[in-house]
Amino acid sequence: MGLGPPVIELYRQLKLQGALDGISEVMELGSQDFWCPQANLLKALCSAFGKVAPPEILGTDNVHQKPARVLYETLGLKYGCVDVDGRAGTLVLDLNFDATPDDHKGKYGLVTNHGTSEHLLNQFNVFKMIHDLTRTGGIMIHAVPFTVHLDHGFFNYQPNFFECLARYNSYETLGIWVGPDWSLASFVPWDPMLLDYLTLNAKTTHLLVVAQRKTTDHSFCVPFQEQYENMVPDEVRSRYSMVIDGEVMDGKRVKYLTKDAILAKEYLTEIQGLKNWIDSYKGQIDGLKHEVARTQYQFDSIRYGRPQSLDMTTRPALGAVPARELYSELKFRVKRRFVRLLHRGSA
Repeated sequence: MGLGPPVIELYRQLKLQGALDGISEVMELGSQDFWCPQANLLKALCSAFGKVAPPEILGTDNVHQKPARVLYETLGLKYGCVDVDGRAGTLVLDLNFDATPDDHKGKYGLVTNHGTSEHLLNQFNVFKMIHDLTRTGGIMIHAVPFTVHLDHGFFNYQPNFFECLARYNSYETLGIWVGPDWSLASFVPWDPMLLDYLTLNAKTTHLLVVAQRKTTDHSFCVPFQEQYENMVPDEVRSRYSMVIDGEVMDGKRVKYLTKDAILAKEYLTEIQGLKNWIDSYKGQIDGLKHEVARTQYQFDSIRYGRPQSLDMTTRPALGAVPARELYSELKFRVKRRFVRLLHRGSA
């Protein structure tokens, strides 16, 4: 998919926040191109890196793209990429099968995945290679399909995939964003409610963008989806490991270490449900208090000679009730309301 306007702006913001400081080399998955018709974005990006945008990187668009190598070298970064096409600066590897060469392990401060991993069947190998290429303290950036991207690749990605990657490998997640459109110069911080506002059709190409920092030099840990951890037998989980505070723990210890956290999430969900249930009852009780007050007012009106009807449809109006039966009539109505309230609560 390459680097478009929103990625250009994301790089600028990461640089201004210090996330890209001290980075001198970039390794891309796939030999990428870039395009950005908004010249002001490219000039601002170069300025953030202490550079002046040369004319040759300006004037691009989605049809007239240029190699990403030109952009990275303009920013002062030594460029490399992993691909099978043999373009300039390419480390020729097949991401489905090949392992990271020893002389490239832990070498790069910035490793990017701008729309490459979704085209590969071997997801384990590609994310392991990203991990292996990145030095401790380095940044990994993913800009991958989120919704639809009809027939674009093999996979779309979910936020919880990257959350689990971070959890098992002790990555620091700097941000997760959604790109509503490739041409917009901004991303939107991820929130599940966004799905209520995103338009989905055959042409939809929303991006999921993730920036993570590698914090340890441990080997890549295969993640297990968190919500199912406590359901898996110990002998199965024994093959998995997790990095916690710099220490690698085996799958069995991870399972029992994280069980409390899983239960805590379940309890929070139940507590929130109870709070919602209580709030609904508060509203019903307030309504009942209002009805009692209204009935008392009408009772007083009849008692002191100002008769008014209660507009009842199933029982006669109070004005038609003899005074000696008025008290029992009011008791009946209040009792009936309470019974209905309790019945709804037990349903």
